[in-house]
Amino acid sequence: MKETDDLYTRAEASDRHVLNFKATRLWFAALALVFVNYGLLANVLGWTFYWQPAGDSAATTVVTALSISFLALAFFFKRSGLQIQLSYALSFAGLGLAISTRALELFPDNAGWALQGKMGWNTLAVIVLLSLSGLIRRRYYNVAAVGVLVSMIFIFNSMIGQSFGLRLLGGEMSFATTWALLLLTFATATLFTGFKQTRAFFLNSEIGQATRSMALVSIVAPLACGLLLHQVLKETDQKLPIEAHLISIIIWAGILNAMRAGNRLEKADALRRAAEERLERIAMHDPLTGCLNRAGLEQAQSCMAAEAGTDVNWATAVIDLDHFKSINDTYGHRMGDRVLQEVRPALSRVMRPDERITRWGGEEFVLCLRYNDLKVLEMRVEEMRLALARIPERLQTAGKLAPRRVTASVGVCLYEARQGFAETLAKADEALFAAKKTGRDRVVFFKDIAHGPAASRPCQHTIHPAQEPATSEMQQRDIWLTDMKIASHRD
Repeated sequence: MKETDDLYTRAEASDRHVLNFKATRLWFAALALVFVNYGLLANVLGWTFYWQPAGDSAATTVVTALSISFLALAFFFKRSGLQIQLSYALSFAGLGLAISTRALELFPDNAGWALQGKMGWNTLAVIVLLSLSGLIRRRYYNVAAVGVLVSMIFIFNSMIGQSFGLRLLGGEMSFATTWALLLLTFATATLFTGFKQTRAFFLNSEIGQATRSMALVSIVAPLACGLLLHQVLKETDQKLPIEAHLISIIIWAGILNAMRAGNRLEKADALRRAAEERLERIAMHDPLTGCLNRAGLEQAQSCMAAEAGTDVNWATAVIDLDHFKSINDTYGHRMGDRVLQEVRPALSRVMRPDERITRWGGEEFVLCLRYNDLKVLEMRVEEMRLALARIPERLQTAGKLAPRRVTASVGVCLYEARQGFAETLAKADEALFAAKKTGRDRVVFFKDIAHGPAASRPCQHTIHPAQEPATSEMQQRDIWLTDMKIASHRD
């Protein structure tokens, strides 16, 4: 599948117009039953309609009424949860009755009042297309959807013939049969809202509105002109059947053009939205680590300011990787980049989905953390420090060269609305400076700085640097594993 098609599909994953159209399925089927049976009653009782086709010879026969009724009733059986075989049986019954009556000529014309009139070839074509579309849609979805579109062509062609007073090449439809088949076609079309070519009609956007408007004008304008000429001005000199078909071609040219324009515009709009998302991500994220950059940090600031005064509390943490320059000098900048790239995955395991991590610059990161209990926050920040200490092991597990140890100093300040984010960040940075000054590889809260000993006391699970430079990599790894066991036992 092309990238544009994938973007188009994701952009239209859900739309309220699709749901609304599906909700009208039973209404369309019920109205089709009303129209076709009213047409049958008018045929039996000899009633006439105001809107008469050319020749006044079209009528709704019993066979036509039964075929359309069977197809309409199939929708109710599907919806009511009965066996699907019953709905298929009704579809087959409607299809077989129509074919046996018109195509196979099993019944003679005008055989009593029950068969007064004759089913036209266009009526037969619509019934066959709709019944087959319902029967094969699960296996041949696109083919069935095209069948529904073709049935609409026959119906609109009949409507054009009635509005202009023109005879049709495929036989005439009565007024009731035409509208019953149109409503039945709409009911069947609700089964094909996922058809790509017609999806533009259901867009909940300006593009969808423009597509629907263009298609509506393409249909209404010729019909209105025909009604004006035939019903109001009484112009009935046009008797060539080809005229109705030519006008129908004009209508469908407008509809297809609206569909094509809507689909092309929506694809272009989907590509535009995807490009905007990529540009926004580039503008708001650090390309090396995938963390937010300073511009992206403004989003986190707005969340903190919006929830100020609620039950949710925020804190700002500034993390600095200790002696990061020595990693670059000893192992090279590529190794330094690998370590920086591991920071976000390491911290994400401890952070909540609505919390944010920002690369402030170099090896410094700023975290916006939510908390309800201060003790829990202290434990979480300590877990983050320990998670960063496991970066070498993560790299070794992935089969990559890793530095012998990575430690981090962390300064934390609780956010208060009255002091704002800038002051909170400055105090967190001050707490970070205190953590570095008192030995690094520890967490210091700004509220503890004034107490002196609290700030100078190292964390219980601090990973101390190896005293002997000759310590082997395996020994160093054992130290890390022991430290992790102690931490997990404490948690």
